[in-house]
Amino acid sequence: MAGELAEWQGLRTVKPRALRFGSFLLLACAPLASGACGSSNTSSGDQTDGGPELDGNSGSSGSGGSSGGSNDGSTSSGGDGSTTGDGGLPIDGSTGHPAKCAYTFTLPDSAYANVVLQADYLNWSNGLPLTKSGGTWSVTAQVPYGTDVEYKFVADGNWLTNPSQPQIQLPSNQGTNTNNILQAITCGVPAPGTLTLVKGSLATTATSYAFQVAWTPGGADLDPTKTVVTLNGTALAAGAVSYDAASHTFSVNVTSGVTSPNKYAYLFQVQDKNGVPARLFVPFWIQPGAWGWQDAFIYEVMVDRFLPGGTSKAGPNGPPTVGAGDWMGGDFGGVTQKINAGYFDAMGVNTLWLSSPVTGTKLCEMGVGANTGQCLSGYHSYFPIASGWTYGSENDPKFASAGITTPIEPHFGTASDLVALVNAAHQHGIRVLTDLVVNHVFADQSPPSGQSPQLGPLFTANSTQLAWFNIPYQSGTNDCGSQNLWDTPTTSTWNRADCWFDTYLPDLNTTNPSVNDAIADHAVWLMEQFNLDGFRVDAVKQVYSDICTDMRSKIGASISTGLPFYMVGEALGNVTSNVMDCVGDTKLNGSVDDPLHNNLVNHVLQQDQNAASDLDNDLIGDESTWTAVVPDALMGHFFGSHDTPRAISLAQGDSNGNPWSGAPPAQETNPIAFQKLELAQAVLLTYDPIPIMWMGDEFGQPGTIDPDCRRMMRFGSALSTLESGTLTNLQKLGTARAQHSALRSGTRTRLWVDQPGSVGGGSYFYAYGRVDSSNGDIAIAAFNFSGSSQTRTMSVTNIGLTKTLTDALSGASITPSGGNVTITLPALTAAVFVP
Repeated sequence: MAGELAEWQGLRTVKPRALRFGSFLLLACAPLASGACGSSNTSSGDQTDGGPELDGNSGSSGSGGSSGGSNDGSTSSGGDGSTTGDGGLPIDGSTGHPAKCAYTFTLPDSAYANVVLQADYLNWSNGLPLTKSGGTWSVTAQVPYGTDVEYKFVADGNWLTNPSQPQIQLPSNQGTNTNNILQAITCGVPAPGTLTLVKGSLATTATSYAFQVAWTPGGADLDPTKTVVTLNGTALAAGAVSYDAASHTFSVNVTSGVTSPNKYAYLFQVQDKNGVPARLFVPFWIQPGAWGWQDAFIYEVMVDRFLPGGTSKAGPNGPPTVGAGDWMGGDFGGVTQKINAGYFDAMGVNTLWLSSPVTGTKLCEMGVGANTGQCLSGYHSYFPIASGWTYGSENDPKFASAGITTPIEPHFGTASDLVALVNAAHQHGIRVLTDLVVNHVFADQSPPSGQSPQLGPLFTANSTQLAWFNIPYQSGTNDCGSQNLWDTPTTSTWNRADCWFDTYLPDLNTTNPSVNDAIADHAVWLMEQFNLDGFRVDAVKQVYSDICTDMRSKIGASISTGLPFYMVGEALGNVTSNVMDCVGDTKLNGSVDDPLHNNLVNHVLQQDQNAASDLDNDLIGDESTWTAVVPDALMGHFFGSHDTPRAISLAQGDSNGNPWSGAPPAQETNPIAFQKLELAQAVLLTYDPIPIMWMGDEFGQPGTIDPDCRRMMRFGSALSTLESGTLTNLQKLGTARAQHSALRSGTRTRLWVDQPGSVGGGSYFYAYGRVDSSNGDIAIAAFNFSGSSQTRTMSVTNIGLTKTLTDALSGASITPSGGNVTITLPALTAAVFVP
């Protein structure tokens, strides 16, 4: 065991060991055979373990109280911990606030004779004795101003936490230690004022809207000269929003220039005369009819690979970055061009999922697996360095020292370019999600091929804090991939939620509420500044669900109008409890449906002999699996993604090639492959909400594994006749889904499925109806997975069909007779019959 061990007052005193991350050193107390370090802070000298031996034989553990130093607390009784003010301490002249604040620590009694508080700011040795009053032990201590405090109690010689107070977990190779954490508190600061939407609502018509915002003073009245109000990202002129000082009320009344559909978002940013800020976000839609997230059809855009549109402010890296893994020039302007050209409208797309717009690394990193030996850039936006940027970060030295003056990726454009994209989308009735990276940040002190180091500011500012990151990275213990920890239960020391993706992606400790607050505040900033409608949360299975709860709470509290904000997590795999861990009323709305993705690939794109019955079983199982956990979950359904070989190449059977050796899949020319892709499109667009289309799968973009599956998009004349035909098929499907609520949210009922092996040794024909009982809308989706024409007659009495329906794809009609309909489908085709 590294480090010198000694026993002192029942504590294990350990000489810190040096841990190497890249080429710089981190200091941490050596792990114990029977426990982990109590402190997450590191030092250059000896330090005391704040955790007990797990077998409980740790002796008195400093129960005699303080040995000097920071013992400035006085005992008091009370309930839960609370801030009591500045305790009369002098103001720190360099900061303008007290150096310490009074806080009361409490522990419920359990027949203890003696209780001592130990904390990191007390060096885990200068303990403060608690006194008991009634059923509670307590001590009021002076804690450092604005600094997180980790602490534990030593009760009759045993180290323990207060389970009713926030806790963090500190994993190590020898086990996981748990500490209480007191998030940074302040005192001696003027009380802030608040902004609220009057009556919590606003009045809208198709051509007007009106609302009021009330200001409630805190320590001082409003300073009108420091008020900024923006509308859809543009600051309004002074006086555009009236303010009545007597009633402390802002009034907005707009009767001209209002368009529908469109989203309007006001952001009020004010200060009082003490300089204390307050904010209020007021977003709302004006649109015909009702809309809910069950109506969404999401289209994924990897911005760099979509279309150059003239807004990019940076070019490709060049060597050592390999060409296929370099930046290719797609930007916000390219997406905006296609929005305005109606490309998405034609497909019935009403929601875009964009790459994270947050500034990422300029470096390239070595790939793994088939990409070993290739240096790949962060064009995909999953290597963020500006994570944590929020209000006031422009004046935060940790960002300035890293050279980050804007949190928006310059390869895509400026903040104004992103605002323009979102505004254009909203004017077309299109919602906008962006990727949100919550599992890690980027930091590489020793990048490959002689590149200069680059470290994300969140890592630089907190790299010595075990409470912030699950450090150090060790390939033999906490590497997600090499140790196959992707689904390892969180009860294990190293598990799915604290493992690392790679050496240059420090894994955030999402048991720490301060970490979660930093990411949640960052998410709120993105939402408010760019008027976003939701997030696709990356790698959510690899975090603790605390962060999902924190994000939902902060985002919900920030939307004054209560406008629904959709968040879907990326949680791959088929372990239901892991996939749904972050889904629920107080967390995310849903997760991407990886098991359905696999089934659509296996039974539709690559078709087995019993494709119809297998798909029927899969869909029934899929619906019951998720609703059994969260009845109203809105899952994200897909058959292709940026992480998998392309659907058309899977359908053709040429998706297994290595993009670096040999020829990657060429532009597809086999009509049968396109027929299979069109079948997959039909299943996706007629199944339960929410369908997600990966860019290029609307026409059949070929490709094998990443990064080949992320080739530059093609449009118009660059498409072949077969590709153009498949795009037209998708456009018809999307339009039908947009026009018929039954296809979006109707109850699904099986009408026909061939029994396994019943037709030519297989099961090829499948049909289901969808009925929206709220308006009587009815649709039937039918599929022929065989290589020959098939006809089936089926009952439709159970869906109440009495009228003629027309296929949105071919124009053919069916009319019920005697409670039955007869459907004939050519080989490898689908039909979507609608009124």
